[in-house]
Order: sequence, then C-alpha cells, then structure tokens
Amino acid sequence: MQIKKLVWLLPFLSVSAYADLQIYPSKGLFGLDQECKQAFVHDEKNSPIACDFIQSITPDIRSQLQTSFEGALKQEFTNHIAQQIQQNTKHKTYVASLEVLRAGEYFVEKQSTTEIFTPVTLSLKLTNILTGEVLYSESLTSTQPIKVLTADLRSSVTKQQIMQQYQASVITLSSQLVKKARNDLQLSEIKTSVLDQWKSYLILDKGLNHGIGQNDELSSAEGDLIHVVYADSDYAVAMPILVNNHSKQFVKLTTNVRQAVSKPKALVVDVATTQAESKDLVEQIFSDAIGDGAAFSLVPVNKRYSSLAQSISEQTQLAQAQDINHRELPDLFIRLNILPTVAYQKPLGKITQQQVVHSEVFAEMLDRSGRVIHVAHASDEVKDLISDSMGFSLENRQEVVLKNALIKLGQEFKKGIKFTRSDLKISAKDGNQVKISDAGLRLSVGMKIYIYNQQKISGRLVSIPTWEATVISRDQNEAVAQLDAAISGRDTLSVAKGDIVLVNNSQQTAADSTYSRAMCSFVASEQSGDLQLPAFPTLTYYAFATNSKYPFYATGGALLGQMPFQASVTYMTQNAGFKQQLNFKPFVPAKCIQPVLKSKLKMDASKCNAQDHHCKVTADFTLGVRFFDQKQQKIAAQGIQQEFNLIDSQLDNRDQLYNLQLLEIIPPLLKQVVQKADLAK
Repeated sequence: MQIKKLVWLLPFLSVSAYADLQIYPSKGLFGLDQECKQAFVHDEKNSPIACDFIQSITPDIRSQLQTSFEGALKQEFTNHIAQQIQQNTKHKTYVASLEVLRAGEYFVEKQSTTEIFTPVTLSLKLTNILTGEVLYSESLTSTQPIKVLTADLRSSVTKQQIMQQYQASVITLSSQLVKKARNDLQLSEIKTSVLDQWKSYLILDKGLNHGIGQNDELSSAEGDLIHVVYADSDYAVAMPILVNNHSKQFVKLTTNVRQAVSKPKALVVDVATTQAESKDLVEQIFSDAIGDGAAFSLVPVNKRYSSLAQSISEQTQLAQAQDINHRELPDLFIRLNILPTVAYQKPLGKITQQQVVHSEVFAEMLDRSGRVIHVAHASDEVKDLISDSMGFSLENRQEVVLKNALIKLGQEFKKGIKFTRSDLKISAKDGNQVKISDAGLRLSVGMKIYIYNQQKISGRLVSIPTWEATVISRDQNEAVAQLDAAISGRDTLSVAKGDIVLVNNSQQTAADSTYSRAMCSFVASEQSGDLQLPAFPTLTYYAFATNSKYPFYATGGALLGQMPFQASVTYMTQNAGFKQQLNFKPFVPAKCIQPVLKSKLKMDASKCNAQDHHCKVTADFTLGVRFFDQKQQKIAAQGIQQEFNLIDSQLDNRDQLYNLQLLEIIPPLLKQVVQKADLAK
C-alpha cells in the first residue's frame, strides 16, 4: 500500500518532517525466494521474476546495492540513520527494506532487430519491527529497452546485456526510492499521557480527534509498549503489552490523516491468480486506486515481515522473542480474484493481425465471521493492430490490461460501501451467553462483536471493552451471542445487563441465517459437455455474493488460485507480525452450493473446422447449482437452460473467443439462478 504526499495541518505535529524517526537499513534484497521464469520458455506456472534477473544479483551486485542503498539513506535522511537497534531505541526505529515485486522480459521483433524490454519494479518499505506495521511504502518501475540483432537474440552476449541492465536498474531504483521517500514522507508524532487506570486498563487523554485509533501501538521513551483496544473522540483505552517501567507518556509516529484513524480497518488477506501474476504488485495497484477517499482504511503490512524480523534479530541487539507478534487483527478483510486473462491474435490480412486481450477482476470485503458484505467487479480490454509481427507480445499486453482493470476495480470498490455505527444494549445474560436488543437487524449470525462496560473515570464516561463474543442466533428483535474470551487476561470481569455493543455496519442488514450459503468444500464444481469455462465457479460465487438477499459466506470451498478464508488469515498472522494465537472462528453456513455447467454445441463441422472460415455456432447451456446440507447430502437444485449463438473464428483461437463471449453471457443467467434459488429458499 502506498502512503504518500500527505498534507499536515494538525496542531500537534512535530516541527521536523520526520519527527523523531530513526531508520535502520536492512541487509539484502527481498523477493528473490521464488521460482523464476526462463526466457523463451512458455510455462503456465511462470513467475513474475525472470531467471536472468535472479542470476544478475551476484554477491558483488548485492554488495554494491547495499552500499548504494545505505549511502542514499544517509544522504537523504541525515541524522535519522541508526547504526544499531537497541532496547531503548526500538520504539522509534523503523527498518528500511528493499523488495523486488517484478522483473520481466518482453521481446518486440522489428524485422532484423529486436527490442528487449526489462521492466523491474522495486519496493521500499519502512516497517515497525515491533509490530509489523508499515509506516511508508512506495514502488517504482524502470523499463529500459535494449536493441539487438534478432539473429543474436539467444546469444550469451545478449544475455549478459540483459543482466547488466537489470543490475543498473535495481541500483538506480533503490536511490530513486529513497529520494522519493524523503520528498513524500511526512510524519506526525502524537503524544499522549496516561490519564487514569481502571483495573489493568490504561485510560489515555487523547483519542480519535488527535489521531489515536483502535489497534494502535504506542511506545514510551523507556521502551514500554501498549495497545489501544478502544478509542473515542477525546480519550482512548489501552492494554499493556510490554510494560517494565510504568511509563506515563507514550508516543505514536504516523502518516495517517486524522480522518483515517476513525475508519474501520481492512486487511487484504488473499490475491487469487492463475497465471502467475505478481500478487504483491496486484495488491499494490489495487491499494493505490483505493486511495484515501474510502469509508475504510487499508492496513498496510510487510508480507516478508518474518524474514525481515529474523534478519534484524541476527544483525541487532533486539530481543525478537519478547518484542514481536503482538498485533491484533482488524475486523474487515479483502480478497482479490483475478480471472484467467483472455488473450489471442487473429489475422486481418497477409501481414496484419489483431491482438485481443481481456481482463476481469473481482474484489470482496468480508467481516470477521466470513460474511461477504461488499463486492465489486471491473474489466478492461485492448485491441491492437500488429503489422508484420512488430509489436508487444501478448504477455506484455496482459500486464497492461490487468493494471487498467485493477485501477478501475479499486475506484469501483470504494464507491459502494459505507459504514454506520450502532450502539446496542445487553438485555440479559445466561451463563456464557448474552442477549442483545437489535430491532434494526445490525447483528448477523457468526459476527464477531465486542462488549463494553461503561465507567465514570476522571470525570468522564468511559467505554471499556471487556469481552469478545460471537453472534450464534437471532430473531427479529434480538440477537444471542456467546462469550468467547476476555479482552484483559489480567482481570476477572463479568458481563451485565446494560453493557453495550458497539458495531460498525455496512448498509446490509442481517437476514435469516437459516438460508445463508457458502461454496461447498467437499465437492468440486462440475462442468461437462463441449465447452469448459475456467471462470464459471468464480462467476457463480460472485453471483450469489452480489445478488442473493440471503447472507453469503467465504468460509466454504476455495476458488481456483485461492486459499481457504481461514487459512489465508492464519497465513497473514504468521508472516506479518500479528498474534500467533487469535480467537478467530469464522461462521460456516449449514448449506453450501456446487456450481454445475453442462453445454452442447451445434455446428457445421466441415465449415467450422476449416482454417480461416467463419461459421455459426449454436450453444445449448444448462447451468445452475446443487445445494447440500451439513451431512453432505444433496437437498435441492436450481438451474436454467438457455440457447444462444456464438461467434466462431479461426480454429486456433476458438476456445479463447468462446471464453470472451461467455464472460458476458453467463453472469446475467447466473443472476436469474440466484433469484430463483432465493424464491425457493
């Protein structure tokens, strides 16, 4: 996620643009620990990193890069560079690290010569080594063409030129990123004092109005660390994490504008791809497109935090075992899904071809229960005319089209979601269950909630979070929740009638959970007949998530290229500084769906199989879903049959051309299936 070009008007800012920031340069280049892509080799599981790039990062180049990186940091951030991270400086020291997101090779033949493009995307992050929080992130791309004789394209001399270009690019980009960080990075240093203490909770004298929000980590000059568990306009409630010196003054370095602090936080936990697109680059393009104008704020993380933390513990005096992995999960999650790109070429004459590339992308927002609360979709298409084979490859065009689609997706995603705060009251308690008055249908089954006790402290009414709970049932006026875990392990606190539940809701109200659904995890999607559409299960998933009037959950089977929801969140907790033991139990509906697609084509085979001959094709489709219960027994089915014409073309492009048309034809049919299923329940 990029955090940049922010203007500061708050009165509590430090006079220095970098406040009391200390930067420790990490060693090495991250992102090289993955399979690489061989030049001239077609591989469906190819990598965003070219093997030539990895080979170019020799020990000598690593040393040059480290020297250049540290030199640029010292020049641009004079007096802010730390030679060591010690216990008394760890709270204000951020680790600067470099990571390669993409290093590709594209070939554009021009008769006797060929241009070789070597795009390299490098990222710079400033990471809080205690929490995994990313203070600043930026990436830059360098694409410098090399012109060679086509006859020499596969020669060792050309390979050496490519590797030298990679080496020059990565060193140049590292310096450019540091200079950009100096210009873009604007920090505020927010100071707060402990106003009072109630049991083990610390009451702070500043809150949302001063830029302190829930899940913030604050530190003291003595090295103490506290975690904010609730923030109101003019105060905050915190729990101690590492408190040895009983500090009364705490600080927070931030680049967040004040308005962002009070927004619900969302974490990108999965990027589903099938054609080896760079997941980090996909996420960054999407995050940039979200920007600052959304009703939520993205939680930036360093996915290589574990490797970074291990590296730092070997280089410094920081005691990693006790210092890291204290971060709490946010209440919202985002998953991205990149459908297989449709790309083909068709001849328009003896020397001219049309290049067609089409990309479809989806994004969804989930709450802690796994319920889908928001979905967005975007697409982009490019049609280029190529004469005498002189033009960019299909692979290069796929990258451009995907980037355009992701920018549209980010802009579309933030438009359609808003949140409202609801204050609900506990009406009764029975054992480890509580009843909550909720005539407005704000609480859905499976939702994670927090229960607050209100106390009069230092002359103000303070809401103190005491318990985490999960909604297990509801009727029209009341919800029932099960108490899961106390917020404070140091106190023995009970829940009583009159305690409150504070929730941020999207526009959706809770529907009857009896009819909630997910994808089946125990039975695969079924496709039979003459046509196979790889995207069909994904299209079915989003058809239900978007169009059904009943809740749809991400807690069933995973889609192609996707991790199961709970597994993806667990993965993030292990690699981005979050707590290792989290009370995270998403809700699994009693009913699940299996997408089913059957197809039959009718055509004049002699005409349609003749090269360069266009013909008419009639497609007969039966599509829908089967419903299963928790015993894995089929309980119902819903579908629709439709016949329509497909445009056919050159035999070599037939599958791609069919897929492109089906991406337009299938979604409206699936919407009808969803509507029929809702009526039948």
